[in-house]
Amino acid sequence: MSGILVSQDLRQLIAGGGIRAVRAVEPGQVQPSSLDLRLGARVWPLQCSFLPGVGGIGPKLARLAIEELTLHDERPTVLRQGGVYLAEVEEALALPADVWGRANPKSSSGRLDVFVRLLTEEGHSFDTVPAGYTGRLYLEITPQSFHVALRRGDTLGQLRLARGRPRLGAEALAALQAERPAVYWSDGRAAPIADPDTPGIEMSVDLTEGEGGIVGYAAQRFRPPVDLRDRGLPRDRYWTPLHADPSGEGVILEPEQFYIFATRERLAIPPELCAELVPFDATKGELRSHYAGFIDSGFGADGTGRGARLVLEIRTHDVPFLLEHGQPLFRIELLRNRTLPDALYGGGGNNYQMQGLKLAKQFA
Repeated sequence: MSGILVSQDLRQLIAGGGIRAVRAVEPGQVQPSSLDLRLGARVWPLQCSFLPGVGGIGPKLARLAIEELTLHDERPTVLRQGGVYLAEVEEALALPADVWGRANPKSSSGRLDVFVRLLTEEGHSFDTVPAGYTGRLYLEITPQSFHVALRRGDTLGQLRLARGRPRLGAEALAALQAERPAVYWSDGRAAPIADPDTPGIEMSVDLTEGEGGIVGYAAQRFRPPVDLRDRGLPRDRYWTPLHADPSGEGVILEPEQFYIFATRERLAIPPELCAELVPFDATKGELRSHYAGFIDSGFGADGTGRGARLVLEIRTHDVPFLLEHGQPLFRIELLRNRTLPDALYGGGGNNYQMQGLKLAKQFA
């Protein structure tokens, strides 16, 4: 049966050798419809980003690596803001011929402005695992706002595996939104389908509903490194709060500055589905609206009907950009799971269930 492979499918692949690891895969890595990927022992600072292509990782790494660093289990290694790094991943794949994959940064990576992309050994594109792939995996890591301190075993990226074409078509998406909306506005109305030809739902920014009047945050620069295992870091040491504008004129975003906002819409993803944010769309402006794009089954669906907002990780390029309340920025697609997962997001104490505007888990 086609669809996104869910938690029990991933465990079967692990048991059967389809997902392998230098160190045994830990139970907490298996999510309802994705697998967290751990950093391995080696990381290489690079002269520049690259795609392996024919010939594989080795020759280009030999030419472009500045040095080789070792990641330790307990002692952190600092990756510096603005640097480009390649890290080996503990997990490797030997996928069945009909199973393919996509990768995304984890939510905390995106909120820390750490740009993370997956590479396969002879890949011609980022974040794409071809059907039947056998080989190692690598992560390209670029901290953009803060230095970050990492250890072997830390998780920055996640992998989603699938059979066939799992995207919900226009008719199925319309029926879902009419009967029990997975995406809705704060007043409970179902959010409309953006375009029947490419079925998805547009998501927009909220500049009015901030707790304590705060509707967003701007990253401060030249701060101390953020250790991925930190908790309770003071927000005001790393972030400048942005308050709702009573005039309703919006917020002017500065070029190459990193911002955190939240969506006006709320999500409640049912067990039979998961979701993905569609990547950068230049028609919405010269900006990136998110880095982490996977939404697991059960996100926002706690039975209360409140739903959860998505956090937007925004960086505008080249020119200043006016951001206004309710402005559509990106599109979300709903995907069918192969079957119901045996665990849902939020059941294991996930950090971002039922979130509003929320910084990465490292901050108080």
